[in-house]
Parts: sequence; C-alpha cells; structure tokens
Amino acid sequence: MIEVELQIPDSVEPEAVLRIVEQVCASNVLTCSLRGTLVSYPGSIHWHFKRDQQRGTLEITWWESGHRLWFKVARGRTSEWMLTSIPQLKEQIEKLIH
Repeated sequence: MIEVELQIPDSVEPEAVLRIVEQVCASNVLTCSLRGTLVSYPGSIHWHFKRDQQRGTLEITWWESGHRLWFKVARGRTSEWMLTSIPQLKEQIEKLIH
C-alpha cells in the first residue's frame, strides 16, 4: 500500500481543495470513477481516479474536519502510471493550494 500526505495550509477554503484536486486530476488525464465519502472519516470527500483503460486506482481523500488531504493506492490496485503521476499530482496540487 502507498499513502502520501499533502501539505494544506490552514487558510485554504475547503471548496478550493475540492476544485483544485479535480482540476489537477482532469488536466493529467485522470478520470473520476467514484466520488463519495469514507465511513471512517465522516464528512470526507473520497475519489477514485483511473487513467484510460490502464490498471490501477488512485484514491484521494479530503477530510475537512481533520484538515487532511492524502493519496492512497491499495494493495493490488497499483500500476506503473501511478509511480510517476503521484509525485507530479502532489506537486501541482500543493503549488496551486499555497
């Protein structure tokens, strides 16, 4: 399993985080296959992103009340495209949020 935390300033509006995550993923040719919430993080926004027909699912979760944004790749859902995409996505999101 891979888990990567993103740095989110306290001053950022929660709606901006949602908009930036979706904008950056779309600009990197990722398709949202699920948008919901995680029971273990009430009020969270949880996405599943995929790239074309390639294997793998990148999970991204924004938990406003815990002021946390992170990427997760579950065991068995990894793929080559994620190894290069995760650092790029992290950098792009953090740059736009700061």
